[in-house]
Amino acid sequence: MSANIATRFFSVVVSTSFLAAIGAHPTFSQVGEYCQFEREAIATKENLRNAVFEDPSKSKNPEATKEYQAIVKEHSQALNTCRQKSWLKTQGIWLRLYPCDLLSGRLDEVMDRIVNKGYNQVFIEVLSDGKILLPQSENVTAWNSLVLSEKYKNADLLKLAIAKGHERGIKVHAWIFTMNVGTGYGSGLDRKGLSKLTVARQNAIARNADGDSTISIVENLGENSAGEVPTKGQLFIDPYNYQAQIDLSLVVNEVVKRKPDGVVFDYVRYKRGAGAASVVSNVRYLWIYGASSLQAFRDRAENFQGREIINRFLKQGYVTSNDLKNAKKLYPQEKEPLWQGRQPSNQKNPAIAYWQQELWQLAIGHAFVGVTYYLDIVSQPAFRKGIPASIAFFSDGNQPVGDGFDSRMQPWHLFTSAYEWQPMAYAVCGKPDCIVDQVRKVAQYAPNGTKIAPILVGQWNEPFTNRPSLEVQMQAIRAAVPAINSISHFAFGWQTQEIEFTRSRQICKL
Repeated sequence: MSANIATRFFSVVVSTSFLAAIGAHPTFSQVGEYCQFEREAIATKENLRNAVFEDPSKSKNPEATKEYQAIVKEHSQALNTCRQKSWLKTQGIWLRLYPCDLLSGRLDEVMDRIVNKGYNQVFIEVLSDGKILLPQSENVTAWNSLVLSEKYKNADLLKLAIAKGHERGIKVHAWIFTMNVGTGYGSGLDRKGLSKLTVARQNAIARNADGDSTISIVENLGENSAGEVPTKGQLFIDPYNYQAQIDLSLVVNEVVKRKPDGVVFDYVRYKRGAGAASVVSNVRYLWIYGASSLQAFRDRAENFQGREIINRFLKQGYVTSNDLKNAKKLYPQEKEPLWQGRQPSNQKNPAIAYWQQELWQLAIGHAFVGVTYYLDIVSQPAFRKGIPASIAFFSDGNQPVGDGFDSRMQPWHLFTSAYEWQPMAYAVCGKPDCIVDQVRKVAQYAPNGTKIAPILVGQWNEPFTNRPSLEVQMQAIRAAVPAINSISHFAFGWQTQEIEFTRSRQICKL
């Protein structure tokens, strides 16, 4: 919302006797700049909530509950009115839930805090540290439930969060890790007492040419250009693998049963290495050596020579003139190696550098297509139910770097307008320029009709980690790309005012 919008007042319907009981006095709910509520309105709502959920003498008092519900509804209406009049129609926040959010009144407090800051959209993380936000009694997926307490085995934290959000006028989206399935993938036992880590799931894990998975290899090469350090807890799957496709499709199917307002797919990419490994320039370091991915790569050959050369390229990481000669001897009836996307050369004997480049481009294309192929499969349960789907991605994740490529291999240039695009504009340069550049780049390349909703990192009212405040970032994006009317912030638990509250939710035990 523009800085000069007038502050609006909304009367709160409250009982004079009840307000007196909690030591308050009649007040107004106020919505100001960026649709955030004023302190007095927040305090009134907090007192009412505490009276309902924390004071045993009033917890079963219908009047107390009625008063709290009234102010929740009032704030919902105020927020909706403010957003309708603002240039920023949707302001979202990314949120991780914890088992203790099942305690009485805890989710209400989380959602109240979100509304207080003007957010009318929330992205709930469904897969957290390799665990899934589904009740233990109904969980048929390859992941263990986040809440393992026998007392709460039927508690549906995701469904409850969706309901609490809707009560406050918040659109609730399910946030799903896509190719990074976490180290909890396939851990534990299924309902029949059998190990979830079947041979099929072991084969579903992405590997490089040495057989390493993304968890068994940790690059000890320092930080990369984005300041990221090597990670040990990320496990990525082979996108061409049928078991991986089935497992995540089941997750999405279970999630959409809870009727979220949308599903957002994150980690629609491969693992990013640290240090020098953040750039990959040899096929042997690509995560395409799982059995399914290898088979799909070999099947891109369009004749026997092509298959032979592809096999040698995958094994060695390069081909030589002798490789080409040997392939010709093996299959003399064929003029030259052929594979998908390659036309016969006009040159009599192309230099070996030519073949190297052709094969490298084939490998890059194969890695890219695997990502989009997997995404289109696992997103189908959402589309079949008419639930919108979106993709969170890095605008520089698909870039050539020198003779190589960004190791994330994130092909956002191949995403379609069927998805909402959510570029993570996390650039750092002390001012909004580099952040705006990332958003503008995506807007320029997006197909016509694509909805773009950038994700920002920062703090309200102050710079943070060499980034301007959230207000400055949003206004800069508005000036550069006026068509954008939806922005989200990462993340709730990172905001200064919420760090202590989030930590208390995290360490609490049911």
